[in-house]
Amino acid sequence: MIAALVDVVRAALFAAGHLLGGSIGGAIIALSLLVRLALLPLTIRLARRAIAQQVILASLRPQLERLRIRYRDEPDRLAEHTIALYRQAGYRPFTPTGILGAAVQLPLVAALYGAVRSGIATGARFCWIPDLARPDGLLALAVAGITALGAYLGTKYGATPGRPSAVPLLIGTAVTLFVLWRASAALLLSWGATACGNLLQTALLGRRRGLRGSC
Repeated sequence: MIAALVDVVRAALFAAGHLLGGSIGGAIIALSLLVRLALLPLTIRLARRAIAQQVILASLRPQLERLRIRYRDEPDRLAEHTIALYRQAGYRPFTPTGILGAAVQLPLVAALYGAVRSGIATGARFCWIPDLARPDGLLALAVAGITALGAYLGTKYGATPGRPSAVPLLIGTAVTLFVLWRASAALLLSWGATACGNLLQTALLGRRRGLRGSC
């Protein structure tokens, strides 16, 4: 299935490149962004549900702590009462909707990255990049920065908004940069376009929270 999707995406990249004057780099950005935007209705719904579940879990922490103290020597009863508390509060960490959402997203994303990595960009130029099949440090820094911004805003507009911790953010950015540093520029363009789509989703979620807070 994934192999067939990769072939479809590769053909779409060639078609988009033709429409964009032969620019494979532009095609990668455009198709990656279109895929991310197409998934926005689903991912926003899943993100809102995740935030709602985080709010429920945060409200249950005092009760969960009391249960841990009361049944610290009775793990079976602790598990039983914890599950009962979750059900009563409506907390469900795993649902068929969430699993289905992941099942829809993963093949599309995997096919896109598979097509980008298949050698389609070998020898292709884009902006200052002489060969999209090779790594590019400047592009890696830019994409890591966009990803870090998305992580920062995601924390800021999470279930319990507050000042994001700098240390985890810096560590996450460093790990992301380490992963991206040796990736091909073609893959970085796709990652960056997807990260921009993630920023749009975060902005929409933050705007919705702001509107609710002003009511």
